[in-house]
Amino acid sequence: MLKALNNTASRLWKDESGVVLAFTIIVFLTLFVMACSVYAVGETVRLRVEVQNAADAAAYSGAIVQADCNSRVAALNRAMSWCYVQMVRMEMDYIVDKWLYLTLKSWKDDNDWMKKINDLGDCNKGQPYYGTGYGVSVYNTENHEKIMLNKHQLVSKSEIENARTDADNAGKSYTKLAHPIDLCRDNINALNDKERELIDKLPGRIKKTVEQILKDNIAETWNDSFAGGGGISYALFQQESPRDKNFNVLKAKDEDDFLRHSDYIPTQGNTAPDVFGTGSKVGQWFVLTGDGILRDYVQRINMLIADWSYCTSTSYYDEEGNCIMVFMLPPIPDNVKGEDGYDSYYKTALAEPQVLKDTYFAAGGSIVVGVARKVNNPFQFMAIGGELGVIRPFTLDNGNRFMWTATAAIAGYNPKPPQDCKGKYEVTYEDNGGNKLWNLKTSDWDAELIPLHRAGAKGAGHAWTGETAGEILTKVKGGPWVALYGGGGAPGAQGGPKGMNEGAEINYGGAEGWVVH
Repeated sequence: MLKALNNTASRLWKDESGVVLAFTIIVFLTLFVMACSVYAVGETVRLRVEVQNAADAAAYSGAIVQADCNSRVAALNRAMSWCYVQMVRMEMDYIVDKWLYLTLKSWKDDNDWMKKINDLGDCNKGQPYYGTGYGVSVYNTENHEKIMLNKHQLVSKSEIENARTDADNAGKSYTKLAHPIDLCRDNINALNDKERELIDKLPGRIKKTVEQILKDNIAETWNDSFAGGGGISYALFQQESPRDKNFNVLKAKDEDDFLRHSDYIPTQGNTAPDVFGTGSKVGQWFVLTGDGILRDYVQRINMLIADWSYCTSTSYYDEEGNCIMVFMLPPIPDNVKGEDGYDSYYKTALAEPQVLKDTYFAAGGSIVVGVARKVNNPFQFMAIGGELGVIRPFTLDNGNRFMWTATAAIAGYNPKPPQDCKGKYEVTYEDNGGNKLWNLKTSDWDAELIPLHRAGAKGAGHAWTGETAGEILTKVKGGPWVALYGGGGAPGAQGGPKGMNEGAEINYGGAEGWVVH
């Protein structure tokens, strides 16, 4: 029996049948594990690229919305500046014409009265027994029908009438100017409202765009359902109160700058009075009042004032036929001032052009989009009852770990309109004299991706101060994160994988010099 057992054991030891099957199982298991590893790594890389592309597209699209807003506000500023110049010019013509109209009317009333008193008598009628003009008196009516304007210019009544006729023919009589002035005033008020509306709605438009672009570029996979969802979330950082933080309204001191928006300066002069003409300088009669950009009439002692006197007499024949003066009115001075016709057209509408603060070219204007999703194993579906089993080596923290990224963008301007900037839009502000194209004098704005370390830095003259990439990353990581499809998540504490400094949170403080996205 022992011999039989020994022979059987020897035969089994030398029998090689089934060895190939064993080696085949081992090799194919190894290849399977390797294939799973390659696929798991490849799918993770694909998801990482998808996350990055989604963040890039969302941030860039948000900056496009921002650029659209800036371009629209710049175009509205140009229109507002044009309307403002037309309004000021028309109101100045309106004031002068109405003043001359009141001058002629008042002169005629005085003259009709003097003539009527003189006509009461039987003799010594007409000149020089009554007169209405500058410096007249009975028997001295050389200046009858002459009026002293602005204390230095003696003109005839007919010259004033001819001037008003010419103005009327040119559409510059005060009655014809009222309607176009109303249109300019209405347009300026509407432009003010539209600029405020565009800026106030900007954060909501950016957020809506970012969400839509993210949904167009990133989605959960079928495998995510086996891990309770992909946890796709985003974090958006932008200026939520741009009109208060990024924009400013030009004031009275900035009127010259305002006229550069429509190129009236320098094409028609170097200052606002050069553009508007006589009466608009400081100390004259149509000047800036208050803190805003508006002009109002101010009466001066030697501007827009018409002076004359009126006198008359009454004479009768006595019984002997002699012409006897029975009444004489000595010269009485009269005048008409520009302020005598004051009405609503003597004051312009308030122009409130919105322009950027230089702080826009820093954290205020930067748009940062963070995107996060779970690092789910592509073989998660093989897990039964939540137990990962053999796929545990390809899973980080049981599928609870997140991959995430962040991208920054901002709207930049064309520094040399109307020339082609060849895609190189400026994303810093430049102190380029009075022109300051960055201050919404050009409507050619476009989106630009920027490195993260510039998202919170102040940019001036093609340079930045401060390196803040680590700060931005830390801020983005802290959220708040918003679920894109519901059931979102956040990166949380980003410790190293198990067995590799487990639990030590990653420090981004040294990322300033190299982090781009």
